[in-house]
Amino acid sequence: MPYDSDQSRAGNHFSADGQTRNVASPRSSAGPSETAEFTSAYFQSSNHPGASSQPRESNTATPSASRATSPSDTFVHAVESGRSVDMGATTDPGYAQSNYSSPQGGALPYGPARGGGSDPRNSYHYQRKKRGKIIAGVIAAIVVLVVIVGGICGFTMFRDYKNITAKVPTLMEQASGLKDSVMAGDGETVRTTAATIASEVSGMNDTLSGLPWQIASLVPVVGQDVQSARTLVSEADRLCQYALIPACDSLADVKLSNLMTDGAVNVDLLQSLVSTLQNISPVIQQSAETIEALPEARIGKVSELVTKVQDGVRTANSAVTALNEVAPYLPQMLGADGNVRHYLIVAQNNVELRSTGGFPGSAGVMTVVDGRIELGDFTGIGTSADKGLEWYDQVGFGVTDEEIAIFGDRVGKIPADTPYIFDFPRAYSLFSAMYTDQKGGTIDGVIAIDPVFLQYLLKLTGGITINGVEVNGDNAARLLMHDAYAMFDTDTQDTFFSAVASAAFSNIMGNLGNLDLPAFVDVVTRGIEEGRLQMWMVNEDEENIIKQTGAGGEVKTDPTAPQLGVYAGDDTASKISWYLSTNTTMDAGTKNADGSTTYHATSTFTNNLSLAEAEAQPTYVTGYSPLKRNVSDMFIHIYLVAPSGGTISNVSSTGGDFSTQNWSALSWNGFGVYTASPLINGQETVTVTYDVTTSPEATEPMVIDTTATAQAVAGWQQ
Repeated sequence: MPYDSDQSRAGNHFSADGQTRNVASPRSSAGPSETAEFTSAYFQSSNHPGASSQPRESNTATPSASRATSPSDTFVHAVESGRSVDMGATTDPGYAQSNYSSPQGGALPYGPARGGGSDPRNSYHYQRKKRGKIIAGVIAAIVVLVVIVGGICGFTMFRDYKNITAKVPTLMEQASGLKDSVMAGDGETVRTTAATIASEVSGMNDTLSGLPWQIASLVPVVGQDVQSARTLVSEADRLCQYALIPACDSLADVKLSNLMTDGAVNVDLLQSLVSTLQNISPVIQQSAETIEALPEARIGKVSELVTKVQDGVRTANSAVTALNEVAPYLPQMLGADGNVRHYLIVAQNNVELRSTGGFPGSAGVMTVVDGRIELGDFTGIGTSADKGLEWYDQVGFGVTDEEIAIFGDRVGKIPADTPYIFDFPRAYSLFSAMYTDQKGGTIDGVIAIDPVFLQYLLKLTGGITINGVEVNGDNAARLLMHDAYAMFDTDTQDTFFSAVASAAFSNIMGNLGNLDLPAFVDVVTRGIEEGRLQMWMVNEDEENIIKQTGAGGEVKTDPTAPQLGVYAGDDTASKISWYLSTNTTMDAGTKNADGSTTYHATSTFTNNLSLAEAEAQPTYVTGYSPLKRNVSDMFIHIYLVAPSGGTISNVSSTGGDFSTQNWSALSWNGFGVYTASPLINGQETVTVTYDVTTSPEATEPMVIDTTATAQAVAGWQQ
């Protein structure tokens, strides 16, 4: 029968009787003598002058087609059949009519053209090509399968991508709303929103854990970005399950009304919050580290996403870490477990300026035990004639020679003058030591506020009325720092100020539970940033956490984060600082070879009091200093404090009268200090220029810390 390619099978041989028989593998070797004979014949025939140079025909020729076989073909046929063949005869035109027997000796009828020769389908060449066709077919099938699967995966991934990106804006909106709900104390919304966010993120994680995304993460180049995206969603899911849900469960019922009731802090609730914070902190930290370690993405959108998430998680981790360092100490600072704490509440008056913010005009002791708060009477802080604190005849309390050289011996003798020292912890550790020396008892810390911060608080809690005068969130600062001096005589002014401080504090504590939490947080944050709320604690661990909140008022000792200090203290013996405005600017800085940076800075100090207005003011306001040249003159001390490990140089100034004390370079606790004491007439400005060089260790831009003044309330522009 004619050869039908559809009936052929690799590895089988059709015999003359039509039976299918096994054939030796093409890889089977012939005997040694046969191999030598075949090899010899091959080389002889390849050099035969009549060797055909015509290309071989395809094995797929029809059965009637004849062909001339090359020596190599003959050699292959010989090896394939295991027979001895006269290779020289392969070019004979009669080859097409030659008769090869099967290994069993039977002739193979194969059509008239072959005259019954060996079946060419059993040749090595044929089998090799057949195997190639099979392999090609398999490869083609695989390619088709890959295309189909890839198409399905691509479609699925595209669909997933669209679904996920469509949900992201909603999730962002819900997350923003969740924060608002927490701050508003809306427990039901907090729990519901947190559960919804967690469910959606979990669904996204399930989607990106699917086979198409797993496969995509293995694709060269882009696979790394796919894996990064999967990691982000996986970590988001983990954060939702082990941080967001527990935190929201704990915060759901927290509001100021629950945390603060009847002037007392709910210490048990606070401790519960602290415990939750401690539990979720490691989860956030681990996720932050995982996300931070993601490789740089190649795809722009993925790169933007990774960077955004890294920044967000880094910020969250820093915030939670900071809170976790602070929070555990809050219960003990609130007198948990019956431990009584005593804090000195001090009102600093910005119109009689001191480096830390103002003259400590009045003070009272706040007692706290198990969260219950009681406030003692506020008393004036002045001379013994004011029934305040007495002055000392000799310098004491460990005041150093460096401090005396910069500030004078007053800081070791006069309680109200210790805040000339620009480091709040040092100034008020001295102040509290003098206070307890004269009043007895113990002080665990000092909390200082000024009239501007008091006004911020009264804006939230509502006003108070003292001696028929309403003090509220709109007028408190101006009233206490300016108007009261015209309203009351000198003998009743301090009494009025003390009464305002005491009543305002009681009003604030009594209404704290009813306040809007976000607004309260904003006020406290603003007060700390402006230097109007400062604290110092005796306990070293508690003092460290106060510094972490930014409320410490300390001279910064970290050389990697440089801070320039620009401070001023009024020595006019007056309330003239109401008219003082200050401003400090600096350039972008120049990097030095040793790694330090030099900034060129300019500080201005302006006396905004006109001569005509000064003549209309009582001497109590304009001052008693014998150094005054006219009624509008003010006498101030300026302190420029170099950053840790840095220096100040090239100091020069214009304006003012520096004849009393010109610029001097001194040292305080290893910090370089430049100080001078100019007289500044009304409507005059002193301009100081200088260079500030940071430590070579500095890694952050330099910041400026300066004395809080009344200029914002007074309306002076600088």
